Amino acid sequence: MTQEQIDQIIHDFGKKFNTMCANERRDFLIREWTSTDYETGITSTYRKPVTYKVKKKRNKWRIRAETKGFWIFKRRFPLFDIIHSNGTIEFKGLYTHTIPVFEEALLAEKLDEYIAICKRLPPDAFVRS
Repeated sequence: MTQEQIDQIIHDFGKKFNTMCANERRDFLIREWTSTDYETGITSTYRKPVTYKVKKKRNKWRIRAETKGFWIFKRRFPLFDIIHSNGTIEFKGLYTHTIPVFEEALLAEKLDEYIAICKRLPPDAFVRS
């Protein structure tokens, strides 16, 4: 496969993944933290809508959630990395431990498998960070 074909497959995956998240109502992240006041501990939560974006750097693609907002104040949360080397591709990151290193010809199938893994996760496990 050429580099352009791999780029196209990964960018198509980004579109499919965002569509899946919108359809399954997983297009947001819930953040929780505990603030310790003088006598009480207050737990704060907020819910941020996100879009999953692909960023390429040499032979590595990083898929991460990005909050919607002004460009200076955007928050980024890494999902997983796709690493291409010597005709093989490896996924590193969240929910990728069941996908071993594979040949580059199987990229589209493995990305579809990753979408299926994310669909099977309980919603709370996927959106809480």
